[in-house]
Amino acid sequence: MSILCGVVKGDLGAIASDSQHNCGSLKIMAKYQKTKGKFHKVNNSFIGHVGWCSIGNIIQHLIIKQPKLLKLNNKIEIFESFLKIHKTMKDDYFIETSEGDDDQPVESNQINALILNSNGLFNVDSYRNVNEYHIFWAIGSGQSYALGAMNAVYNLDYTAQEIAEIGVTAATEFDDGCSLPLFSETLKMNNTTP
Repeated sequence: MSILCGVVKGDLGAIASDSQHNCGSLKIMAKYQKTKGKFHKVNNSFIGHVGWCSIGNIIQHLIIKQPKLLKLNNKIEIFESFLKIHKTMKDDYFIETSEGDDDQPVESNQINALILNSNGLFNVDSYRNVNEYHIFWAIGSGQSYALGAMNAVYNLDYTAQEIAEIGVTAATEFDDGCSLPLFSETLKMNNTTP
């Protein structure tokens, strides 16, 4: 339950998230917690995640204790980093790798992440599949609403940050796993896009 949106437009990239955290049926609004957004700065990247609350603690711990493990500059570095993270999560954090699917191709690391850095916008799913997006992407329970909203406004006169925030706002309007306030950050991109 969450929404994370990333947008690349012109020479800027933006990442935005809602602030609601859920632990099972418990809904924790921003006014009750110190940690508000769902993404963190690590090295030259922003990394956000959706899913289990405990995964957030693991990612924060990895950022503090092993930032060199998180090489996130391109698709191959991200894949290699998440291979190492998977082993660390099993050995040090006792992550349950089963998702209950008999046809599961590989062990799950239970992470669904969105990464933005000056080289691009990337999504990593729980099986460590890495995708790169050229204009925008969203992850989380409000994904469909966010993608639709960002698609509707991308070619209009909005900045990357405004488009990401529009995606988050749409998700918070229609998905019960997301709520305002939202948080966003921008950075300069190495390559420009339409």
